[in-house]
This record gives sequence, structure tokens and C-alpha cells, in this order.
Amino acid sequence: MTLHPKAAALVALLLAATPAPADVPLAVRVVRAEPAPVAEGYELTGTVEARSPVPLAFRGGGRVTEVLVQVGDSVPAGAVVARVDDTQARAAVDAGEAQLAATEAGLTQARLAHERAADLLARGAGTRADLDRAEEALLAAASAHDQAAAQVEKAHQAEADTEITAPVAGIITERSAEPGQIAGPAQPVLTLAPDGEREVVFHGPGVAQVDGLLGRVIRVSLLDAPEVFMAATISEISPLADARTGTVLVRARLGADGAGAALGEPVVASVTLDETVTVSLPAAALATVDGRPAVWVVDPDSHAVALRMIEVGAYTSDMIEVASGLPDGALVVTDGAHLLYPGRIVRPVDGEE
Repeated sequence: MTLHPKAAALVALLLAATPAPADVPLAVRVVRAEPAPVAEGYELTGTVEARSPVPLAFRGGGRVTEVLVQVGDSVPAGAVVARVDDTQARAAVDAGEAQLAATEAGLTQARLAHERAADLLARGAGTRADLDRAEEALLAAASAHDQAAAQVEKAHQAEADTEITAPVAGIITERSAEPGQIAGPAQPVLTLAPDGEREVVFHGPGVAQVDGLLGRVIRVSLLDAPEVFMAATISEISPLADARTGTVLVRARLGADGAGAALGEPVVASVTLDETVTVSLPAAALATVDGRPAVWVVDPDSHAVALRMIEVGAYTSDMIEVASGLPDGALVVTDGAHLLYPGRIVRPVDGEE
């Protein structure tokens, strides 16, 4: 069918007046790339422990006859907490005291003999040799007495060592011996947590930035009472991560406001690592070119778009952090990016121009 010349001219005029779809600016949502500081934070969970636990042990060892405390018991300084069999120690004390009594009698006789020899020599009825012998006997008796006294003191100490007394007031945190067991010399049978000295033990992330937390003061709160805060200073960070969990041991000393925290109390703390300046964009802005990350950038004058390669520093559930590749203030397309091609003219919405 052939159109009338006038009709053909009208159709041509209408087609010329109607722009092609590619020439219509596409409405897209954009964001402006503005660097901002981003801090990496972690929520740490730990427990309250004694800062300097004291192991309690028998000096000489022996068969345990009594353990007078349980884990969790509070004990005053000087309280007896455990005993071993003291039969031999008491026998040694009795023998030593008997020997000491004998040497005391011998010393008394030697002293009287020395006095008589000295008196006879002074009256001319004795000789100097007799006095010298009396002096030697007195010195020997005195020496024997001193040795016996030392043995008695040693025996009393051995008897005292059959008991363990708490050196300071505190709480029993561990019990590793029971009556009837044989405890070796210096083998810990109890552990005492002194009153007033507390620290928090965390298992932190095994990242390099954690080392920079040493000496930092953090706020710690009780898990059951998050409104209660305590100050703690990070005092120790393990140089090696746990092979199973990938975490490192972090210790923080509680201040005066944490002295009353109960041992074993679960606590939490929010720790912020070093801040980095980065550009955060919605995940919808991410495109790829040959498997590499890129974004669509809008030319502010022509409103034409172009792909720009970027380096992504980190991904989150709904954002990406751009490490490099974007100039400050660049307009980046978010919603509508899947409809774009190089040179496409767009119309930014949401007020961004």
C-alpha cells in the first residue's frame, strides 16, 4: 500500500518530533561519594577473675587429712584451710623438746662446775688447768643446748607446716585435693583469689589492630545489669592466637569501681579499633567489569554515565567500603544501575545533582 504524499509527510513529521527511547534521560538514584571515618568495633564477652590468684600448698607434703573449705568460700587472713597428717611432726617435736631438756640440765651442771673451778682458783685451792677444762665443758654444753633449741624450733616449724593458712583474705576459686590423697611438697591444693583485686579476661579477635589496644581504658558492663559500667585498663594481650578459635587472650584490670565484682561474673565491653577514612556506598551500586568491581559515575555537566574501576576495602550485608578509585564528591548511581551503558544520559533524583 502506498501512502498519500501528504500522509507520508505527516508520519515523517511525527517520527521526527518523538525522541528515541535512548535519548530520554533515565531517572536514577545517586549518592555522592564522600570520605568519612569508619571505626571497626567488636563486642567482647568475658568473665571477672582474680588479678593475682594465690596457690596454696604444703611445704613438706604428706597425706591430706582435712580440707576445710570449698570453692566459693570466703576466708579471712590466717584461717586454716587444710591439714596433712602431723603424727611424725608431733613426734619430732616431743623428741626435740626431750633433747632440749637434757641439754639444759647438762648446761646447768657445766655452769656450776665452771663457777666452782673459778672460786677454787681464786682461793688458791684450784689450778688454772681445772678452770680451763671447766670452761671447755661449759662451751660444749652451751653448744649442745643451742643445737637442741634449733632442732626444737625446726620441729615446731615442721608441725606448723602440716597446716595451710590463708595469707590474705579472699575467696577459694579452686580445690584440687581431697582427704586421703598424698600431696607433694609445694603442690598446690587450693587457689585463693585475694579480695579487692579483679580483672576481666576476654577472648578478642585475632587481628593485628588488637595490639594497639594495650593500655586503653574501656567501659565494661555486667551481662545481667548492662546499666552498670566499670572502667578497665587493658593490661595484657596474648601474642599468639588460639589455634582452635582464632581468638587472642585479652586481660583488662578493673578499677576501684570494679573491686566488688563477683568472681566468674560475665561481662561485656564494646571495643573500637583504629578508625580508617573510606567511602561507603550501598551494595546496589556495585557493578563488575571482567570480574573486577566497578561503579557507574555520573558526569555532573553532561549527565552521561561511565564505569569506573574501584578497589573494595570491605563488604557488609548492605554496604561496600571503597578503598580507592573514586574521586571525592563523585556522583555514583545506586538504584537503576542495571539499566545503564556507557554514555547513557541519566536524570539524578533524590536531590543529588
